Amino acid sequence: MAKAGSWGPWGAAACWSLGLDAESRLVAGLTVVLLFFLCITQASQAHQKPSSEVVGAVHGVAYLSPSLQSKVSYHEVHWRRNDTLKLASRDGSGEVWYRNNSYRGRLELFNNNTLKISCLQKSDSSMYQLYMEDETGKGFIESVLLTVYELVPKPTVNARVMRSDPEQCEVTLECSVGLEGVTYEWISHSKIQWDRTSASELHVALSSSPDTYTCKVSNPVSSNNASLIYRHPCSWTGESSSAASCTTTSALVALALHVLRLLLLPLA
Repeated sequence: MAKAGSWGPWGAAACWSLGLDAESRLVAGLTVVLLFFLCITQASQAHQKPSSEVVGAVHGVAYLSPSLQSKVSYHEVHWRRNDTLKLASRDGSGEVWYRNNSYRGRLELFNNNTLKISCLQKSDSSMYQLYMEDETGKGFIESVLLTVYELVPKPTVNARVMRSDPEQCEVTLECSVGLEGVTYEWISHSKIQWDRTSASELHVALSSSPDTYTCKVSNPVSSNNASLIYRHPCSWTGESSSAASCTTTSALVALALHVLRLLLLPLA
């Protein structure tokens, strides 16, 4: 029989021994159950929260390292992915072995328990766990979140002309790389000012002064850029064949009317 005043999984039975009525016993039992599930939820959240985050590039190398306080000698260590897939282990004798799976030939476990993953793939992005056990049998767990990004290729830039006449050139600059999780930045070389935007397009209105606009695309592991050169009245050229200029129908109509007015001037 549990001691009076004790609290734990059998707390409800302790309340029954005190002669509480049915309603009180029900409330006490529900309280125990709620506390039990709250503890489980908190433990699960703490276990899933990574102690560190690592980024890597496709075909590159990542080092999954435990925190500084864990870089001591442990009797056994085990690296896993998502708590299920076993990757590498070291036993009490210091012998290291690697599991035969998709990571074969790409892993190296160092003496400080750091796990090196080579030839990274996008599919390697995941949560990794390091299980450590000391000689007394006490266990420690650390989680490391790995995110693998592709290297940013050279962007494709394009100028979509909306209005073209001697007074002003209105254009939408377009930039794309075909990757998610990237940020875009535009710079006007004449203004020496970066315009940071989460979109890949930039609308500008220019006069007669020549200018160069550069689109820089970045992610946590790399960046790349491409430029468009503006010349009056509304001509755009790029630094490579990936750049192009196109004119919308409204801009073509405006240009045609302007040319027609010029042709009719001698007749006036």
